[in-house]
Amino acid sequence: MVSRKNSFERIARLLFLAYCLLMIWLLFGQRIGFWQEGNYFENLFAKVNLIPFATISSQFERLWNNSYLARHCFINLAGNIVMFVPFGLLMPAVWKQLTSLWRFVLCMTAVIVLIELIQLFSLLGSLDVDNYILNIIGSLIGFCINRTVYEIIRKNKSDRH
Repeated sequence: MVSRKNSFERIARLLFLAYCLLMIWLLFGQRIGFWQEGNYFENLFAKVNLIPFATISSQFERLWNNSYLARHCFINLAGNIVMFVPFGLLMPAVWKQLTSLWRFVLCMTAVIVLIELIQLFSLLGSLDVDNYILNIIGSLIGFCINRTVYEIIRKNKSDRH
């Protein structure tokens, strides 16, 4: 007989796998076949932002100054947060070592930097420090939800016994 805990872990792994496949398609698959004109290195360096909050502030500027672009700006900012919430929800459920906040942040930093580098060098996106900021916020929101739910379940179990 399969225990409840094993069933939950199996479901968490399947959800995480499905989520990773969806993220690969969203981050890379949609853009395959789109090629910019010009030199590879010119395109490469044009897609780098290492100034914190530069992209975020320009998005807010567009948001307030151009109602036509408001939807696009909101989707870009909120999407970079919301898309990473499942990482925080699922990774600690799949890997128990990531229930520590610092280990989780370190792992997510590696994941996000890897994604940014792949997007940059494949020219399927950009390397933007603001993406890191928004992505880490999203994953931390998910992590906090995960920890809160875990503590509620743990407290309820101890109250029953």
